[in-house]
Amino acid sequence: MKVLKSLLIFIMVLSMLLVAVIVVGVTGGYVYLHFQKPRYAGEVDLKGLKAETTVYFDAYGIPHIYGSSEEDVYFALGYVHAQERLFQMEMIRRVAAGRLSEILGPDMLETDTFFRTLGMGVRARQSADRFFAESTQAYQKAALAYLAGINQYLDTGSRPVEFLILNIPKEYFTPRDIFLVANFMAFGFAEGFRMDPLITKAYQKLGMDYLKDWTIDWDPGAEKIPVFKPETVAAAGRIGTLVDRVMADLPATPWIGSNGWVLSPAKTASGKVVFANDTHMQYSQPSVWYEAHLECPGFSFYGNHAAGIPFALIGHNRFAAWGVTMFENDDVDFFREKVNPQNPDQVWVDDHWEPFKIRKEVIKVKGQADVTVTVRITRHGPVISDASQEVSAVVEREPVSVWWAADKLPFSISYAFYMFAHAKSMDDAREAAALIDVPGLNVMYGDRDGNIAWWASCKLAKRPEHVNSKLFLDGASGRDEPLGWHPFSKNPSSENPLSGFVYSANNQPAAVDGVLYPGYYVPENRARRIVDYLDTPKKWSLEEMQSMSVDGVSAVIPATVREILDTIGDDPAVKKSELHQQVMQVLDTWDGGHAIDAAGPVVYYKLLYNIMENAMADELGKEDFTAFVSTHLMKRTTAVFIPNDTSLWWDDITTQDVRETRQAIFIKSFDQAVAELRDQLGSDVADWQWGRVHTLEHGHLLGNKKPLDKFFNVGPFPVMGGNEVINNLGFKLNKAGRYTVSFGPAMRILLDFGDVENSISVNPTGQSGHLMSKHYDDQTELFNKGRFRKQMMNREEIQATCSNILRLRPIN
Repeated sequence: MKVLKSLLIFIMVLSMLLVAVIVVGVTGGYVYLHFQKPRYAGEVDLKGLKAETTVYFDAYGIPHIYGSSEEDVYFALGYVHAQERLFQMEMIRRVAAGRLSEILGPDMLETDTFFRTLGMGVRARQSADRFFAESTQAYQKAALAYLAGINQYLDTGSRPVEFLILNIPKEYFTPRDIFLVANFMAFGFAEGFRMDPLITKAYQKLGMDYLKDWTIDWDPGAEKIPVFKPETVAAAGRIGTLVDRVMADLPATPWIGSNGWVLSPAKTASGKVVFANDTHMQYSQPSVWYEAHLECPGFSFYGNHAAGIPFALIGHNRFAAWGVTMFENDDVDFFREKVNPQNPDQVWVDDHWEPFKIRKEVIKVKGQADVTVTVRITRHGPVISDASQEVSAVVEREPVSVWWAADKLPFSISYAFYMFAHAKSMDDAREAAALIDVPGLNVMYGDRDGNIAWWASCKLAKRPEHVNSKLFLDGASGRDEPLGWHPFSKNPSSENPLSGFVYSANNQPAAVDGVLYPGYYVPENRARRIVDYLDTPKKWSLEEMQSMSVDGVSAVIPATVREILDTIGDDPAVKKSELHQQVMQVLDTWDGGHAIDAAGPVVYYKLLYNIMENAMADELGKEDFTAFVSTHLMKRTTAVFIPNDTSLWWDDITTQDVRETRQAIFIKSFDQAVAELRDQLGSDVADWQWGRVHTLEHGHLLGNKKPLDKFFNVGPFPVMGGNEVINNLGFKLNKAGRYTVSFGPAMRILLDFGDVENSISVNPTGQSGHLMSKHYDDQTELFNKGRFRKQMMNREEIQATCSNILRLRPIN
């Protein structure tokens, strides 16, 4: 008994000690995280600051920075930006430089190899050398001050918990990092990396008789007879798969699309220009944009800043406002090269052999030996097929290189947006827009004088007339080579149009001098809805514009649904149960809206997926079909394909003795949809609510591992909106019928020049990337419900309402 009693006492003591250790650990962790929080009040002494600078933090953690010089306010911006978003800055520069394996291990080696092959790090260094060869100009001083502010935080502030968990070493930020972020942004815009391999594979495998039913934007009459090359089919498919894998694993946020519109004084209640913009980006935590308000003598500015870039890409001063959407122009071409069979180090150029240029890249891998990557470079660019052994193995004799505008141009974007911030006339803004070379942007503009404008801003490539830039091109003969660049004067644009408004929803611009520039434009859905709203006699107020900015009604889907219903007709197969008839009624009465409690989108997207799968998966195969339904191409094709009764896609090539019709596919797909939704959501159609299947979660890199998702991720939430409506909370179609939102508005901004000090905005989660900050997710409810908060610029109001004041003092 004594032994048993002693054992029980020992177990009790051990248990108490274990509980104590856990309590101490949890308490210690909480205290550690608490003291890591951003500092919103008090005084901080900093090297590099020239004069005392005051930062007022408003109720949402937005800094209002007041200083005596532009350099000081940008220094302060760098400091406060870093204390909120240092981990985000670190991850973006590592993605672009191909340096994730250093901290995340060998799982990221394929991603690093891909970005090293693209050469973003090399280009970033070249751009930094070009734009910062000296430091005498105002934009150079401001940018260097911003970087100095970041580095002062590295020296004096506490680094985020992510740095501790991943053991990330301190590394100062330099001008090269600005251009690494810009390169990554350009990659996110370059839809050709995803689309061209898919289109090329389908073209080589199936031919033009099938591809003519896809809305790819070239003239089928100009097509050549298909030449089937098995190695090209294999390369195209595997390059596409490689890019998809890389994109899926990125711990940083690429751009997807955007909305923007600007109304002239004639169309507004205030009699002044009204401006609206919401950029569409892949969701993550923290969110993309960091808002800041800067004031110093001669400079008054409010903007949305990307991590690591000093100058806001979206913003307004007291004279002008500007925003951006993706232009979606085609700035990527793939070329099939020809290797000398007698000398694998040579490539054919027009009429002779030339040696590949060679670049060696050394990738450091956590827990493993360094990996050396050999990058071969042709006149077009790097041999992208070498980025994966899986791809290079099938194209040894005809490797694939990539020509990308970002590899050929100086990257003037950062300087351009410094110029926008200082614009005092529309001429100034136009000059800034003309500086943008890459990536392609639609710049939306309005000003205090009543001017409105839209400029498609980038360098647009000239190509030979016979070239279809969506297909892999001939890299050996010289016939398919780019011919230079169009002048900015030939870019699509509109200044003070008679309609009284300009807009962009990533849709196709009208022709310039009879030329439609090739691109990866999205369908007209959002554009048509915007025009339906604005092309009326109505005079808009800022309050009324709020409801438009979160509109969830599709202007196109109802016609597609009507086509499906009319084609199905009264076939007995769709009336075989009461549930079938109820579902038909849902579709018949649906107006295309995507409210949280709507049943229409639940049925429509399930039905649409089934139709596309039954029509195309047999020809494309599972992998390529999945890729197809994840692209703009599928969205562009739907409204044209569904009414096309003669398309070859309707026939199932696996049924030799039967030729399926469009009606048969529709009926089969509808029956499947009813059965699948009944199994998923139950037999009561009233329970088939959009919010049950359409959800939004803002994922953090560390939230990929359970149970850390409960701490670092924000959400999930049921949300309104959907694919290609103005409130573009987008998702990938899938068989499961669970539509996790992957991208959407990264902010919403509305501004009336009748009261420029009280523009309104909202962020999807919050200003801060620090888990313990109250601004980590304090805007989430506003965003999900379509509400806004002020962008304050009135000094008296700021000083009266901001209780958190941080004074930054120079160390002499």
